[in-house]
Amino acid sequence: MMVRFTLLLSVAAILLLSLSGCTDFIEPNQLAIILGTAVDHAEGDNIEISNQIVIPSQLNGSNKGGGSGGEDNYIVVSATGRNVFDASQKIQGKISRRLMTSHRILIAVGEEFFAKHELNKLFDKLGRDPANNLRDTIVIVRGSSAKEFLKLKHPMEYNSSVAAGKEMQINGLEGFTSRHIVIESLAQGTRPFIPYIQIQEVELNSKKKTPIAAVAGFAVMDKNMRIKGFLNAGEGALAIWMIGKGSNGGITIPSKNGKGVLSFRLTHQKRRIHAGNDPAHVVLTVKAQAYLLENSTSLDMSKSENMVALQRYLNKQIQKELQQTMGKIQHFGPDVIGIGEYLHRKYPYWWKTQKADWDNNFKKIDVTIQAKIQLRSTGVTGAPLD
Repeated sequence: MMVRFTLLLSVAAILLLSLSGCTDFIEPNQLAIILGTAVDHAEGDNIEISNQIVIPSQLNGSNKGGGSGGEDNYIVVSATGRNVFDASQKIQGKISRRLMTSHRILIAVGEEFFAKHELNKLFDKLGRDPANNLRDTIVIVRGSSAKEFLKLKHPMEYNSSVAAGKEMQINGLEGFTSRHIVIESLAQGTRPFIPYIQIQEVELNSKKKTPIAAVAGFAVMDKNMRIKGFLNAGEGALAIWMIGKGSNGGITIPSKNGKGVLSFRLTHQKRRIHAGNDPAHVVLTVKAQAYLLENSTSLDMSKSENMVALQRYLNKQIQKELQQTMGKIQHFGPDVIGIGEYLHRKYPYWWKTQKADWDNNFKKIDVTIQAKIQLRSTGVTGAPLD
């Protein structure tokens, strides 16, 4: 009896060990790490997917930028398909390693794609596939294909995806991941606001110019993820403040008499939306702390009365510029500010009559901007230097 029990125990142990084994384990040297993905329109209602894949052997011990190295440290592999998965499978058939997207930094979408496709072709794969981490940033490539952007070298970074990701991070442009875009595209009272990049040539030295891609502004999207209009970088920074995604920035304003300009660093940026008894009249209040960093006017900031007057004037100018940007956004139609989300919560019965055509109804809302900026410092000098 004991022998039989011991035999059964041994068989059970062997079966348990076999069940706990990893049959689909992939060694690190069998993975193709994707840093960037490009999505472009292709003929026949198809899409073209391009993946920027790291070449690990070119990165070992290297601290040089992609433009200064002797060899490429990445490859770009493309394929056309009926959807993202179809094209990605074709890419997988072209390379010797398993595609890995969990370290992806950025997804670049060509401007033409938005005009000819519904973006759910992309977002369904992003949201449904557990292999996607939804932390990658989404940008629009304006004026050229997204594939062309991926192929660009960069004079300071390993490749264009790393450079774009760092540029957005260093400038405080957060909240533009695929997760945020998916949530905003499904929300009733807010619309996606996506950064766009453009390729431009920069002069590295007196003998050489090179094309690089940089964030040039933002796209205002409607509920169907169609581009309704563009804001430049300055307008986009103001819009981000009103949206509530920005925490710091800067602004340069003309002097009151038109002679010279004043530049400020802004920190602790916040916004608040408020409406009284009438949901058609909304007040958006922005707050920040301001630090004067450059003064080319004749103002002597060592005088307290000048500081008080400057704070009042700064609030007036910021209020004016924000109001102009709000007017432009309302002209486009989509509510990227999120005012509809506030009205949805405060006036649920009124909202039921508005939500079906909110992109049009948002144009009719009277939005008043109020600025409450505190001037914290005017610098270490008072009077301007002659």
